[in-house]
Order: sequence, then C-alpha cells, then structure tokens
Amino acid sequence: MPTDGFYDKKRLRVQCEDLYRAYELMYPRDKKIITPQVMSICGIYGLTALWSDRGRVVGRLGKLRTRLSTDDNHVIADWCNDNGFTCNLITREDKCFGIQFDRDSTKHLIDSIRPYIHKTMRKTFTRVKTT
Repeated sequence: MPTDGFYDKKRLRVQCEDLYRAYELMYPRDKKIITPQVMSICGIYGLTALWSDRGRVVGRLGKLRTRLSTDDNHVIADWCNDNGFTCNLITREDKCFGIQFDRDSTKHLIDSIRPYIHKTMRKTFTRVKTT
C-alpha cells in the first residue's frame, strides 16, 4: 500500500494485538488522527506523553502546542474537559494551535500527570519566563 510518508520503502508492523488495534485507530492509512476512542484507550497516560513532548507552563497557564489538526485538538480538549481539566483551544484566524488550561486546571493537570512522567521531563512543569 503506497503512502505519502517516510515508511514507503520500509514498513513497521506492530506485533502485539492491543497495540495493533491502537495503531490502526490512530494511524488509518498511515496518517495520524485523534478520535474519542484513541483518547479513551490512552487516557491520562496519553495526555502525559503529549505534555512531555509539547506541554509547558507560561505564567500560570498550561499550554499544549500540539501541531495537530483543529478536529484533533477538539477531541483532546473535549476529553480534558470531561475529565476535570478545564481548557480552551488556542486559535487565531480560524487556525487552532493547541490547548490552553486555566490556572487551577494547570495545577490539577500537573498534579495528575506527575506520577507518570519521567523525572528528566519535569522541566515542563516549571514556568517559562515571558518577556
């Protein structure tokens, strides 16, 4: 099956049945999408991984610059709001750039993901100085 990605010549195959189902949900036709089913499988662990990669605290607000589509950001924001992490989409001129958490939700989010995050990634819990 031809794709538009790096793996046209070499294909990776996941061997574990559970991982294979998760991969098929998240990468249909080798293009990443986030669905409510993916969020229900990943849960707080997926949010922890996303925060480790793309999260930061600016002032007292938590921000996820996801580099995902607007629809994918909506799914993540809906999951966060449904699970007690109040957030809004960061938008500008009809483009969505990520998700922003208010002060209380940022504290709640960090307290919730701290047990699952590797100690080398804890720098994402500290404030970024703004100029």
